[in-house]
Amino acid sequence: MNIAIFGDSFANGEVGGAEGHLCHYGLAQYLKDDGHFVINFSRQGNTNSVAVEDYSFHIRQNGYIKWDMAIVFQTEVFRDGNDWVTYIVGDYKQEPISVRDVETTQLKEFYCNLKESQDIFKTPIYLVGGTADTLSPEVVEECGLKCACQSLVNLCVNGDHLIEEPVTDFVFVGLEDWQNNAGSIVPDNGIDDKEYFLKLFEMGENRYKLMVEYPEYFAPNDGGRHASDHPNRYAYKKLFNHLKSEGIV
Repeated sequence: MNIAIFGDSFANGEVGGAEGHLCHYGLAQYLKDDGHFVINFSRQGNTNSVAVEDYSFHIRQNGYIKWDMAIVFQTEVFRDGNDWVTYIVGDYKQEPISVRDVETTQLKEFYCNLKESQDIFKTPIYLVGGTADTLSPEVVEECGLKCACQSLVNLCVNGDHLIEEPVTDFVFVGLEDWQNNAGSIVPDNGIDDKEYFLKLFEMGENRYKLMVEYPEYFAPNDGGRHASDHPNRYAYKKLFNHLKSEGIV
């Protein structure tokens, strides 16, 4: 198959060595070794909204390739920071919504935007929960996409790609500063909203700590300088085996 990969650093491959170069090409490498043609268009620090643009641009520009699928790694919602805040405080287009709803609302918009691009370019999209987990596979499929792996982290740690309470945000954001400023960031919609806001950060912080606790999957194989917070080749191998077992590749 001809496969394109999109997303952020979680889709890049394993980073190691003094210069921070890729020392293993991750999922792309395993797919290539399995006989597939693969181009990895992911980039470090990417946002979900830009991943949609990347898909549209690269599939269009490489239209001479008959793409069989695109694998898109989902990242943290808050990286699209202006949109995140706008949903909470509202603007001339919309009323403010609860913090409990903002993540789901924004992710559904992300999925629907991917679906619109998929309809144009006819390359099926399979979502992977990377830096952040996807919503439930049922929600993803309601939006017209396929959920290949809801949570790469949970797949590695617990052997199951499904997760009851997805971690959708704030994995790489410091918790303390946000705790101190929660009152000014979240409108006064009640204590429950602010407590849930802090819960999101705690979940993200716990996810980061969980990766650090499992260096067999989330640290460079060669002991390089990169922190224990991104997949190494063994995590990508777990993901590849999962995709094979599900008949996706």
